[in-house]
Amino acid sequence: MTPRRPLACLVLAVAALACSPGSSPVGVLTFDPPVVELAWPEIAEVRIRIQAERELPAGASQPIVFLHLLDEPGSVVRTFDHALPGVWQVGREFDYTVRVAQSALAEPLAEGQYLLSLGLYTPELGRFALRSTSEQVAKLEYKVAEVRVPPAAPDGPRVRFSEGWLPTEPGADRQILARRSLAGGVVGTLQFGPLAGPGRIYLRVEIPDETSDVARVDLAAGESQPKLRVSSSCGGEQIEVAGAGGFDLDLAVPAGAAPSCEIALEPNFQVRWRNRAEATSARLAQVAWRPGAGDAPRP
Repeated sequence: MTPRRPLACLVLAVAALACSPGSSPVGVLTFDPPVVELAWPEIAEVRIRIQAERELPAGASQPIVFLHLLDEPGSVVRTFDHALPGVWQVGREFDYTVRVAQSALAEPLAEGQYLLSLGLYTPELGRFALRSTSEQVAKLEYKVAEVRVPPAAPDGPRVRFSEGWLPTEPGADRQILARRSLAGGVVGTLQFGPLAGPGRIYLRVEIPDETSDVARVDLAAGESQPKLRVSSSCGGEQIEVAGAGGFDLDLAVPAGAAPSCEIALEPNFQVRWRNRAEATSARLAQVAWRPGAGDAPRP
């Protein structure tokens, strides 16, 4: 892989950008850590703090925080966008952590230096100014961290899928780069490892709902809603999620666990599609690893 070029030129090129005339900051932004290492296929955690100082304009919907990984001006290689966790109120401080990850389902990022940028917006009104010591890398988009991506380790963890998993499909955007669906009527497993020491395995699983592409969701006899049970051989953990949507799961890998975990996904439903012959069930959207014995990220 070709190393990325230094990003100092990006900061210098856009440092002069300022808020549009008449726009005043609606809040104060702080962020840490200032330097993030993001290996493949791992998770890093970042802390965002936004102090609401002014009311948003009338008609503003729930604000969205965009968090972008950039390799050059205007070039977004990953997104970690999310709704601001709570109702905007003057005086309120939003203090929370966010995962940034390189999913094992996607190709590794090229080794090198990147930037993490952040901003606040609503779809109907656009971006809002924030008070920050960070430089702007675009209008109302603030550099919050440098990201160092080391080369992918040849002996690092990999995912190995059992029979019953369909081929990898491209994701819809840079937030979810790739997905893999489980064939209908089967229990799927995946092996993840080797893992050096304790930590947590992060999965994002999806239960499709009935949309224009989905003809119907068939439930097992006696069931009232779609459910997915996820279990891990490393810690003996079992998690069950129910209803349509995406779910972020953390599976503990305790000290002394086997170097490779078998993770089983057991759905109680099948998905019938209008545009494909085979039935599916659950979808896997991300797999990543967080070394260390710390707690799971806060919402």
